[in-house]
Amino acid sequence: MEINESSEYAKARALLLAEYFSQRGWLVTAGKNNCILIYVQNEEIYNFTEDQLMEIICESDWHIAGTGLKTSPVTYMFYYRGEFYKKFEVLSSSEYDIYDND
Repeated sequence: MEINESSEYAKARALLLAEYFSQRGWLVTAGKNNCILIYVQNEEIYNFTEDQLMEIICESDWHIAGTGLKTSPVTYMFYYRGEFYKKFEVLSSSEYDIYDND
């Protein structure tokens, strides 16, 4: 697998999610190849299904600002106490990440 820099969109989204998920004690960072890495220490994510984790990511859109950048597919990778748990890819529904949460 070729290793590529993440898009500006994936990097910006990771920063916004890091601030939002810090309330839950989750650590979020941008990885390579448009991956957003989510590290969970204090919550039993093994109780969450992949669908529930996707729902949590989707709900975050109501609480963070749009980046205004051209979108790209993003892979979310969840880790629990340093061990890989689940990953899923989210394809974008629009060309640019612009929406109003009001």
